[in-house]
Amino acid sequence: MTLKHRAFNIDRFVDKFEGHEDLLWDYVKLWGNRLKIKTSSLTLEAFKTFLVNGEGDARDLFMAELYRVYDLCTERGHEDLVAACRDQPEEYAPDPQGILSIECLSLKVRTENEDAFNLAYDRCTLRQAERFSVYQGKKGQAIKNIRSVTRRLRDRLAALFKDDKNSDRVLIRQYQEGSRVNFIVYHEKRTQALLIFKGTKTKPRVSPEILRPAQQDFISYDSEAGRVEVEARFPKEEGAFRKTFAECCLGDADLFEKPEAADRIKLARIAADDFTVEADGEDTAAMTELHFKLKQKHGPFFVVRSKNVLETLQLGMPGRS
Repeated sequence: MTLKHRAFNIDRFVDKFEGHEDLLWDYVKLWGNRLKIKTSSLTLEAFKTFLVNGEGDARDLFMAELYRVYDLCTERGHEDLVAACRDQPEEYAPDPQGILSIECLSLKVRTENEDAFNLAYDRCTLRQAERFSVYQGKKGQAIKNIRSVTRRLRDRLAALFKDDKNSDRVLIRQYQEGSRVNFIVYHEKRTQALLIFKGTKTKPRVSPEILRPAQQDFISYDSEAGRVEVEARFPKEEGAFRKTFAECCLGDADLFEKPEAADRIKLARIAADDFTVEADGEDTAAMTELHFKLKQKHGPFFVVRSKNVLETLQLGMPGRS
């Protein structure tokens, strides 16, 4: 099956490498003879043509990694790349004079230091997560033997997904920021069938193309506060992440399932007049979903979803239009 790549402005991206064509050639050389392209006579225009019509066994992987390079071509991505290079065991300085554009820097780091690139990419994507569910443990607790517990977490999730979705393909990337340990979990979605046109213009037909695209979820744990934040697509998967993380990394599968865990988070503080959220640069914060239960007969339970739940509730108060 041929991978379908999303569109991006090839001209605008490749033109940023004028005067730095060697960075493109170095990236091409990563793929050896698995691309049908001659680096000896490669120009910017020839590179653009290859991106559209190129061939070779590695072309799909070549393009997939190039899209990841493109994903970091933002102001936030630039900051994450610089920080990730600085945080390497042996500090890595791909642009000591600070003259490379973000496009050139992103491709250079991907070519020269994949670990640094992956760290920057993971940090950037974690910040883009749309919603987290927060669970509080009794106390702060450090994760011991982080590498071994990460492997254990991967194996346990693989077994769960094998039973649930008939796919045990799981990849976990892990990195630390101070007291916070972040896990980015990649796993396959359930089998999907995308309808596509086949045949000829005169005799077109619609046929399903079977896909198993990857899904990306997040687990972020603060060892000082004993608090875990989980971002997953479905409540069932969120529960699996929470319970499996607690079992594999902290030795207690029920750590975040106990009633007292929820009691430690006091939402009343948010409603106080002096409550503010401190944010830097373009960062913003909003509550997008609120669950609450009334102590009444039949135990009524309500869920409010909105781009800004607090503002939505205020709009519904008496005297507000």
